[in-house]
Amino acid sequence: MTRRPFRPLFWSLSQLGSRVRFTPSVAGGLATIALPAETGLVIPTRHGPVRAVVVRPASGPADSDPPVVLQLHGGGFLNRYPEQDRHIARYLASRLGAVVVLPDYSTAPGAQYPDAEEEMDDVARWVGASGRTHGWDGSRLLLSGISAGSKLAINICQQIHTSGGVRPLAVLLIVPVTDMSRTDRTSPARRPVISPFVQRLVAWAYVPDVTRRREALASPRYDPSVPLAMPPTLIQTAEYDTLATEGRELALSLRAAGVPVVHKTYAEADHGFYSQKPVARVDEMLGEIVDFFAERLTHSRVAGPPPA
Repeated sequence: MTRRPFRPLFWSLSQLGSRVRFTPSVAGGLATIALPAETGLVIPTRHGPVRAVVVRPASGPADSDPPVVLQLHGGGFLNRYPEQDRHIARYLASRLGAVVVLPDYSTAPGAQYPDAEEEMDDVARWVGASGRTHGWDGSRLLLSGISAGSKLAINICQQIHTSGGVRPLAVLLIVPVTDMSRTDRTSPARRPVISPFVQRLVAWAYVPDVTRRREALASPRYDPSVPLAMPPTLIQTAEYDTLATEGRELALSLRAAGVPVVHKTYAEADHGFYSQKPVARVDEMLGEIVDFFAERLTHSRVAGPPPA
């Protein structure tokens, strides 16, 4: 493990960030149907077991298992609370009829790059292979990530492309980060959520070795094979987010390579808009996700499973 330059403020904030338990302000305002009680899983990885929460749909066709969404939370590689995406998981379970698995992953300061990237590769492969045992169709795997979790979703696709495996049917990237080497991003907003200070904190905490920050898994922006690795992709960005340019650049890159891409920018919104009021805006973005995933699931039934 690389030794970090000692910065007392960064150390204190990274310790605090790993303990935050965040409940979105919109959680109680979204209309969903009654769902079975959440359950827990422990998923093996090369770095040790990973805790996961499972949200299941109310019911489905008796002759088939539902698709499965792997929902990867954000938090700047500091936060370890997958339940922060519970409102998204419940919406997808109720409206899409999918099982949603929300895994935890190792974060700074106790871990550093590439621990989380490798863990989520193992988790995705386990979810794909374990459907028969746990009641979902692993061949209909969908990836969904927010911020740091979006990067991990891209990383899963990169590692499957490199090492083999069944590709997910589609990927959702909400306010994605693709470049861990930058700490100077700016925004039209006076006080953006992901300020340069936050960018420096995250880079210091999770990728302390500056010589590795442009490696393919650390910063997919610099990996020319990403378009070959990605399935159909929905990218949702926020106008005032300092990361918005990276989402826009990724959409252009994928589209130029022939990857089916939908890119939506939410006006007058900043990084955390997916969990903040107004409820109508979050409902709109979640509806867009359901429509996108439903289309890809329908397409997979016609075209067959994705290639390995």
